[in-house]
Amino acid sequence: AEGEALDRAMARIEGESERMGRLVEDLLLLARLDQHQPLDVAEVDLARLAADAVSDLRAVDTGRLVTLDAAVPVIVAGDEQRLRQVLANLLGNARVHTPPGTPVHVSVKPDDGNARMVVADEGPGIDAANRARIFERFYRADRSRSRARGGAGLGLSIVARVVVAHGGRL
Repeated sequence: AEGEALDRAMARIEGESERMGRLVEDLLLLARLDQHQPLDVAEVDLARLAADAVSDLRAVDTGRLVTLDAAVPVIVAGDEQRLRQVLANLLGNARVHTPPGTPVHVSVKPDDGNARMVVADEGPGIDAANRARIFERFYRADRSRSRARGGAGLGLSIVARVVVAHGGRL
């Protein structure tokens, strides 16, 4: 019993350490974006990135319908790691903040020399009072949310900054 208690305590410490590490990484990324440090730009296929992100969501949430509409390569000049992070944050929010089984839809299409990527879910949505603030750092629409259900409120702030750094808009 004493060994089990120690194992549980060590697992909690490890989990908290991982959470703090992610928080520090997110804050450093935001600081670099604030300082307009250059992205690692190369040709990136957004359709492939979306397919990878959808595959990851399907693997961790097997009971959720996730559709993908991205049949052709959609090549953009971008930072692949950061664009993957945008998709991961958006799909993670859809997974965490909608009821289990709520369908999620992802599409990537060419759009007049640019690209249009859409991540949508059929969940309850965000009320108008919170909608204007969701891209602010540390903002959480649901103040009662525990750390177990979400991060530090940086995910959508990172999404916004990365998209803008790529010359895009939300």
